[in-house]
Amino acid sequence: MNMAIRYYAPGDHGSGFIGFRVTVVFNKNYRQSYFSTSRAENHNESDVHFRYEKLKAELQEATWQADSFLHQYRVFVSQNHSTTKPFRGVGVHGITCHFFRDRRNSWQAAFNVQPSTGHPKTFTFCSRSFTETWIAAVEFWAEQHGILNDDTQRVLTSPPLPAQFKELRRHLNNEHRYDIPVETLSPVFAEQREEILQKKAAKKRQHYNREEGSGSSASQKAAAVISEWFETELSRNS
Repeated sequence: MNMAIRYYAPGDHGSGFIGFRVTVVFNKNYRQSYFSTSRAENHNESDVHFRYEKLKAELQEATWQADSFLHQYRVFVSQNHSTTKPFRGVGVHGITCHFFRDRRNSWQAAFNVQPSTGHPKTFTFCSRSFTETWIAAVEFWAEQHGILNDDTQRVLTSPPLPAQFKELRRHLNNEHRYDIPVETLSPVFAEQREEILQKKAAKKRQHYNREEGSGSSASQKAAAVISEWFETELSRNS
């Protein structure tokens, strides 16, 4: 963002303009506005008209500055940073997918979060599920950067897919000659594997219950037929 407020005294501007000019450049847009003090008797703070036009110029500058800050915030919470490398971005500034070597020189997958100051903080999948790790990373990011609650909730419910780490690993190994083993992805996909197993188990239970239900119905029908036959025979013999 580039912003400036400039005063042109008599004779300063080529067109003869006297007063304040406010300019701003953000989001590839250029804005400017002029506030004339030509009617002022004295071109300084002692003149009421001069002070009035100066205040209007300062108000315009503050308004555009607020617009610029809001634009920067919207970009921060809804787009990857322009310098984000391939397969790392998750849709916001300050959080990226990451692989690094730990103290044991073993590769780890993680979410990398850039705080407001200092070095990035890593959130690994060693002791937390994929969802838990994402929540921890986003909450830290939101607290560090003063993210509004609505935007925090939106990001929390829009995690990247675990497959993004698979693609990042392939990219780093193939394009940058890394040696990240496939086993590094195991903690990333642990929650997904568990969900698949639970779904399979649920389907088996449903199938078993249906079999049990159909078997019970057949037994009930057979018992009813036998009971009806028995009652018929009794009536014949009585």
